[in-house]
Amino acid sequence: MQCTKKYFYLVLILFCLTSFFPFEAISNDFDPPVFSMPENISDEEYIPGKIIFKLREEARPQKKAEEITMPGMQRNLVKIGATETQRIFPEHTPPVKALHVSGQPYIDLSLIYKTEVPGDISLEEAINSLYASGMVEYAQPWYIPKPLFEPDDPFTGSQYYLNNIQAFEAWAIEQGDTNIVIAIVDTGIDLFHPDLIHDIAYNYDDPINGEDSDNDGYIDNFYGWDLGENDNYPQYNANPHGIHVAGIAGASTNNGTGMAGVGFNSRILPVKVSDADGKLVKAYEGIVYAADQGAQVINCSWGGVISPGQFGQDIINYAVINKDAVVIAAAGNSNNQVRLYPASYNNAVSVAATNINDLKWEGSSFGNLVDLSAPGAAIFSTWTNGSYLSGNGTSMAAPMVSGAAALLRAHYPEYSAMQIAAQLKVTTDIIDTIQGNEDYAGLMGTGRLNIFRALTENHHPYILLTEFEHPVSHYQLYNPGEAFSLGARFKNLLASAQNITAVISTNSQYIDVISGESLLGSLEHMSIADNFENPFMLQISPDIPPSHEINFTISFFTETDAFAGRQNFTLTFNLDYLHMQVNQIQTTVNSKGNIGYNYPNYSQGLGFLYSNTNQNRSLIRSAGFLAGVSTAKVVDNIYGAVENSFSNLLTPRKNARKKDEPLMGDLHITGSFTDSLAGTAKIGIKVNYDVYAFEEAPADKFLILEYQIINQSGENLPGFYAAFFADWSLQDIRNHRAAFDAENKMGYAFSANGGNYKGIQLLSHDNVRHYAFDNQGFGGSINISDGFTSFEKYTALKSTRNTAGVFDKDNDISTLLGAGPFLFQKDDTLHIAFALLAGDHINDLQASAQLAAMIYNGDEELSSREPHNKFLVLALYPNPITHTLNLEFFMEKPGKIEIRIYDINARMISSHRKNIAQPGKQLFRKDAEKLLPGSYIIQVITPEKVQSIKFSKQ
Repeated sequence: MQCTKKYFYLVLILFCLTSFFPFEAISNDFDPPVFSMPENISDEEYIPGKIIFKLREEARPQKKAEEITMPGMQRNLVKIGATETQRIFPEHTPPVKALHVSGQPYIDLSLIYKTEVPGDISLEEAINSLYASGMVEYAQPWYIPKPLFEPDDPFTGSQYYLNNIQAFEAWAIEQGDTNIVIAIVDTGIDLFHPDLIHDIAYNYDDPINGEDSDNDGYIDNFYGWDLGENDNYPQYNANPHGIHVAGIAGASTNNGTGMAGVGFNSRILPVKVSDADGKLVKAYEGIVYAADQGAQVINCSWGGVISPGQFGQDIINYAVINKDAVVIAAAGNSNNQVRLYPASYNNAVSVAATNINDLKWEGSSFGNLVDLSAPGAAIFSTWTNGSYLSGNGTSMAAPMVSGAAALLRAHYPEYSAMQIAAQLKVTTDIIDTIQGNEDYAGLMGTGRLNIFRALTENHHPYILLTEFEHPVSHYQLYNPGEAFSLGARFKNLLASAQNITAVISTNSQYIDVISGESLLGSLEHMSIADNFENPFMLQISPDIPPSHEINFTISFFTETDAFAGRQNFTLTFNLDYLHMQVNQIQTTVNSKGNIGYNYPNYSQGLGFLYSNTNQNRSLIRSAGFLAGVSTAKVVDNIYGAVENSFSNLLTPRKNARKKDEPLMGDLHITGSFTDSLAGTAKIGIKVNYDVYAFEEAPADKFLILEYQIINQSGENLPGFYAAFFADWSLQDIRNHRAAFDAENKMGYAFSANGGNYKGIQLLSHDNVRHYAFDNQGFGGSINISDGFTSFEKYTALKSTRNTAGVFDKDNDISTLLGAGPFLFQKDDTLHIAFALLAGDHINDLQASAQLAAMIYNGDEELSSREPHNKFLVLALYPNPITHTLNLEFFMEKPGKIEIRIYDINARMISSHRKNIAQPGKQLFRKDAEKLLPGSYIIQVITPEKVQSIKFSKQ
C-alpha cells in the first residue's frame, strides 16, 4: 500500500463517525496489566475462587451504597458468575485530602472489593475479564502468606540480642510509653501468658458486654480482634507463631520474671489473621484493622514470594501515609535474594536477620530491598502455656525493630512514621565489613539495629526519592544501545545537611552508568530538591534481553561523605510488546510477528478480546505472521514442530512502538523483525510492520496489519508465500466452524450454535490462499495438535481448504490466510496487508471487512456487482457530486432502511428512513445543493447489514 495524502484523507473522514449507542465514560487511555497465575503456585498460597479488585475512581458507586452501579462493571461480574461482591473495608470513606505532607498520595480503601467466582471459571479468566471492563485499577487472587519462624530447642537461647542492639543503654534514656501500641498482626497470642497479659493494649472503651460500645464496627473488641475467624478472641489456636513474636516486641520488662520485651512499657495489640487451620487468610486486612485502631507500629512477621500486587502496596501505603503507622516486616528465610511481601513494598521496613556475631543468619533472605538487620538466630521469647522457646527467623528480627520503633515514637513524638523508619535506618551499626559478611555487602540493609544510637543521634539527614521525572512506563520504551537521562525529586526527612550528593549504581551488566552523581545542594529538614538540571546519565547495553528488569540503588552522602540514605528501585527496559485498546478489539502486538500474546509463554498479552464476547475470553490461542519459500524454509513465531512449543524463528529488529502521529487510525504501532537468527530455515527477509486501530464506529471492530517484506537474501525467491495464522478459541468446542468468504477474501470462524464471529481478511493482492485446519487432523486436514512442522506450514501456504469443524464433534480449528506464490526478486519489497476482525454476526463481520478494504484501498471506486446477501450498494454517482447525489442499492426482501450522511466533524447532516415494501433495485436521490464542499460519509443501515461509502462535494 502506498501511504499517500488521499489515504490519510479518507481515514480522517471515517473517524468522524460516532457510535450510535451511549457508552460509559471510562477512559481507556492506559494499558492495564494482564494477569497470569504465578508459576508453581500451590493451593496453599491462595484461596480458590476468591478475587480482590479495586475500582477506578471513575467507577465509584453512586451515593454511599456498597453495590457497584456501573452497568458495564455489573455486566462483567455477571459474565464471570461473581457472587458475594462487597467492599472489603465497608467503613472506609474516600480521603479528604489528595496528598500527605510527604507529597505522597493518600490511599483510598473504599474502592477495594472482594468477590467469588464458581469453580468452573478460572481465576485468570475472571480477573482478566474484570481488567477488560476498563473500570478496574487492579484485580488479583486472594493470596495467603506464611509465618517466618523456625523453632529451636527450648531454653537453649538467651537474650544476647539485647546487648547487640544496645537495648540496655537505650532503656536508660527511653523506656517507652503505655500509649504507644505495637500491633502484632499474626496468628494470635496467648492472652494469659504471664509475660504478656499485663502488656496488652486493652480496649477499655469496648468492654465485654455484647455491644459495640465504641462504635468502631466491632462488638467487644476488648482484647483485639480475630479477623481470620471473625470474632473478638485473638487467642492462638492452630499456630502459636504470634506468641513468640509478641514477646520479643512487648513482653513485660523489669517484672522479675521470664524475659524483657524490647518495647519496654509499650503495649501490644493482638490482631489474629489466621483461620482455624493456621492459614493467614486475612493478613493484609489485619494491617488495616491495626492502623484503624491507632497502632503506631505494626509488625508483620510473615510474607509470601507471590506479591499481592497493588492491593498489598495500597494497604502498606494506607497504614503509613493515611494512618501514620510504621510497618515493620520480615525479609524472609530463604537464604537468597527472592523478594518477600509485604517486606519488599515501598514504605514497609524490611528486616533481615543476623546471629550473635553480627553475621548474616544462615537462613536469612537478603537483597537490595532490605532496609536493616536485627538479630534473628536463637531468639528467646514467649511460647505456649506460659512457657518460653528459642527460635530462628526474620520473624524474630522484625519485632525487635518494632520494639525499637515504639521507643522512638515515644522519644520523638513529632516524627512521622516515615521519619521514624528513616531514623532507624540511618543509625545502624555497619556490618558489611565484618569477615564473613563480604558477600552480602549492601544486601543486609544499612546495618544492624542500634536503638541507643537511634535515640541519641538526631543530627543525621535521610534523603528519600519521592518521584521520577517521568512515569515508569516512559523508561520501558528505551531500546538496546540507547542512552537516557534519569531525573527525580528527593526529600530530606531528617536533619538539615549541606551539599548532598546522590550517587546511582547497579550491578546489571546491561547498564553503563555514564554520569552517576548529582549534586542536590543543601537540604533543610523536610525540604525537596531535584536533579532535573543535572540528571543521571545511563546507557543501555545493545545486548539487553527483551522486557528486562534492572535494579538500581541511589545512595546519598553529605559533604563529609557521611551516609545520608539509600533507596532501591527497579525499572524495566526494552519492552517488546504493546497493548492496543482503543476500540472493541483489545489485543497485544509483540515485536516478533505475533498478535495476542508475547510468546513463548502466555504471561504477557491480552489475547484477542472482543467487547461482546462472553466472559471476555480471548478469541485466539496463537496468532502471527509467517512466510515460506520451501518445505525447509518457513519462518514464523507460531507453533513449533514439537507439541506445545513455538518456532521462535523471527527476531525483533525494532521493538513495537506507538507513533505519536498515526499515519492512519487512532493508534498506530510500528516496528520490524528479521529471520537472521533462523538457522537453516532462514530465508533472508526483513519485515517492517504497521498495525492500525480505529476508535470510532463503524471502523471499531477491526485492526489493519501491513507488512513490508524486504528480500535481503541476495537472490530471487520463487515460490514465496506470506500469510497470517490464527488458532481460534471458542468455549463451545463441539460446534466450532471455519469457513471462507471469497468475495471479501476472508477466512472466518464461528460457533454453529450462534454467537460472535472473527476473521482474517486479505486486503492486498488477488492470489489469496486460505487453509482451514481441523487441528486434530479430522477430515484429511493437516494435524497441528502434535506440533506444526515446516513441511506442514509450507503445504498449508500453497494449498486450499475452505471449511473446518464439520468432521468431528470435539474439534479445534485454525485459519491460515495469505497470498502467493510470488517470484520475489532480490532487494525488492513486497507489501501484504490483512485485517483482523470481530463481529456480532456474519453480516456484521462482512460489513467491517468491506469497510477495512475501503480504508486500505482508498482509491478504489464502487463498481456494479450482482445483488447478493439481501442488501448491497450497487453504485454512488457522481463522485464527487455537484448538484444531486444518486445511490443505487438492492434489497432482496422487504424491510426498513435508514440512510445517514455525516460530515468531517462527526455531525449527522441528515437521516432518511423508509419502509421498502417491494424488494429489488432501489434508488435514493438527494439534493446536494445545501452541502458545503468537502468530504462526507453516507451510511446505509438495514436490520441485516451496515455499509458505509465515502463521497465528496465539489
